[in-house]
Amino acid sequence: MKQKVLFSLLILMLMSISVSAQTGGGRIAGVVIDNTDEDPLPGATLFIEELKKGDVTNKYGEFSFSDIPFGTYTFTVKFMGYQTAVQKVTVSKENVKKTIIRLKAEVKSLDEVVVMGKSEARKIREQAMPVTVYSMSQLQGTVNSVEDILTKTVGVTIRSQGAVGSASRISVRGLEGKRIGFFIDEVPMNDNSDFININDIPIDMIDRIEIYKGVVPAKFGGSAVGGAVNIVIKEYPPRYLDASYSFGSFNTHKASSVFKRNLVKQGIELGAALLYTHSDNDYRMELPQNKGKFIKRDHDKFNQSGGGISMKARKWWFDQMEFELEFIRNSKQIQGVVENIRSAESSAGAYNFAIDLQKDNFLLNGLDFSSGTGYAYSQYNFVDTARLRYDWDMNPYPPVSAYGGEIGVLPSDMKMRKHTVGNKTNLNYIINDRHSINLNSLFKWALGKPSDPLLDKAVGRQINFDSHMTSWVLGLGYDYKSPNDKFLNSLTGKYYYYSMNTKIGDVWNSVPKEVDMQQHDWGVSEALRYRFTKELLGKASVSYDVRLPTDAELIGDGFLIAPSGDLKPERGINANIGLMYDKKIGSGLLQVEVNGFFSYLQDMIRYTRNFVQGRYTNFGEMRTFGVEAEVKADVTRWLYGYVNATFQDLRDTRKYEPTSNVLNPSKGLRMPNIPYFLANAGVEFHKENLFGGKGQNVRLFTDASFVEEYFFDFEVSQYQEKRIPRSFKLDSGLEYSIMNGGLTFSAKASNLTNARLFSEFNYPLPGRAFTARIRYVLK
Repeated sequence: MKQKVLFSLLILMLMSISVSAQTGGGRIAGVVIDNTDEDPLPGATLFIEELKKGDVTNKYGEFSFSDIPFGTYTFTVKFMGYQTAVQKVTVSKENVKKTIIRLKAEVKSLDEVVVMGKSEARKIREQAMPVTVYSMSQLQGTVNSVEDILTKTVGVTIRSQGAVGSASRISVRGLEGKRIGFFIDEVPMNDNSDFININDIPIDMIDRIEIYKGVVPAKFGGSAVGGAVNIVIKEYPPRYLDASYSFGSFNTHKASSVFKRNLVKQGIELGAALLYTHSDNDYRMELPQNKGKFIKRDHDKFNQSGGGISMKARKWWFDQMEFELEFIRNSKQIQGVVENIRSAESSAGAYNFAIDLQKDNFLLNGLDFSSGTGYAYSQYNFVDTARLRYDWDMNPYPPVSAYGGEIGVLPSDMKMRKHTVGNKTNLNYIINDRHSINLNSLFKWALGKPSDPLLDKAVGRQINFDSHMTSWVLGLGYDYKSPNDKFLNSLTGKYYYYSMNTKIGDVWNSVPKEVDMQQHDWGVSEALRYRFTKELLGKASVSYDVRLPTDAELIGDGFLIAPSGDLKPERGINANIGLMYDKKIGSGLLQVEVNGFFSYLQDMIRYTRNFVQGRYTNFGEMRTFGVEAEVKADVTRWLYGYVNATFQDLRDTRKYEPTSNVLNPSKGLRMPNIPYFLANAGVEFHKENLFGGKGQNVRLFTDASFVEEYFFDFEVSQYQEKRIPRSFKLDSGLEYSIMNGGLTFSAKASNLTNARLFSEFNYPLPGRAFTARIRYVLK
């Protein structure tokens, strides 16, 4: 399939070259850029006075006029915030005249600028589906991580088992883990969770963060039940260098850098990025199974490094052809919480090569084409070979197996090698200003090759086998917008397919079980938005979604997780109804949003632990009722505040225990390890040139979060002690930038009151922590 797609694209390229060579007439093409830093200006308007013809630059600042009679013409170019430019352009017999138009910025202070158009963030918020957006202006220069940003979002929590490098999952309205799609620039990343954590992306590289709740846009591809988080990486100016370094408690160090060079005349952009993270994570914690006993985490070090290079070509037949080469590696010690683990550790590495193609007006006007193809090789290693175990008083005792091991009953020296090939193709056709159609295809093939000779030796036979997994998701979306922009309708249909081929071995059966299966399903969603007044919007949506098992759930990791060839997809019904009120006030903007939501999940995939290896199984059914509300306001021109709250009631609806006719004793009870009430609030003070001078900015902020007490097991008795206590967390920080944002200093105190915080299964989280950061930007 991949070869056919690439061959077809090659034919189309050759055809276009041939057609271009045979076409007569004049053509004007070029780019509109900032006069100072040569940053492309998308959305600039151009007008040829003599011909009364106009155009708007694309997202790369480029424009093109065809079939122009030979001669000299007057170009008028306008862009908000810039001085109008008038320039003479001559079209000669050379057929194509490429030109660069430079605009000078109007000199205005921040307090004088009036934004006339809608920002990209606001356009996304006004889509039919419920979504929260954090724009670049809210992220730049901050010492916060992506996790910190998401945690204060209404209806969103982050389920973490520790500090830096620990496993964490995004939870949206109680649905979490792989059910929530994780995208970078609309590319699914859920299957890369062994290598890419949501906190691995430096804040300075992000343009905006989009949090979708319920319905997920069809153009994203992939499968998700309940929502998605899409991180959009920003487009950098033509000449750009961004370097930052932070250090903090628990010997935590983070560094990142981005380099960008734009060769405007050649239409080539070169980029490179590096990142590094280290932390000892040596905070004190109380043992959940041994109340009153405190220890210092001394086996939880984490190291990670990564980088990438890219080249974009904007003047070939495609509007953009991008080549990327990336790598990331990490290593982590395994910190015990229930047992004292002294030696076990893991490491992972991934290498990725990708090609991205984009073309507006592909084959016909209004049809935009984009396609990305990538190959990734990854390796995950897990080592658990200790010959002695220790209790929390450091008294040694022998392991269960004569071959060693601290985790479980058997040792491991596992290597999981995985090859992955994927392609995402999107066609978006704008029929007119009211109708558009979107077709999206996401194909993925994965080969897992586990090897663990030590485990095989301990068991006496081979346990792990190669696995092949193929998945394909096809989505078709239709959008309608009424002429007055009052009504918006988004209708989407999806087709899901996946196949699995492997063998499953275990301790008890000497003959491995052959697995060769194929499954397919359908999904549909409908989202409506109606504008009652200029300030008030109403939204309603309903969807039947399917989440395909990931290759990690199907293939396993070769040690702790065995293949699960009989997994069914998760199926969920989600509904949302809400109101959104935006009003300009004297000091800025007031935003109020209220949503009610419902979900019903079937064949929920859940990890279950067995004697040697655990595996993912289909757990059963669950339903959710909930409501969320948020208020944001510019109290004054220098003071911003927000407050939000979420109530989510998730209940077990299984009638019987799995694979039996025994009545389910937990039917109707709240699902464990999921908080049912949470709230956030915060204030921010920001002021330009507070201390005099120019090009300075000060920002002070305080964020508070509250989570009500909940259970980490089913509450079958009022005397049950499996409770996660109520928590209140207070963070505070400051940022100071000079040189018009060229140099930024920031500091933050997390958990300022040193409150005792716990996550799922009562896992202790870090206490008070401090972070300081410096960032330098050169344009």
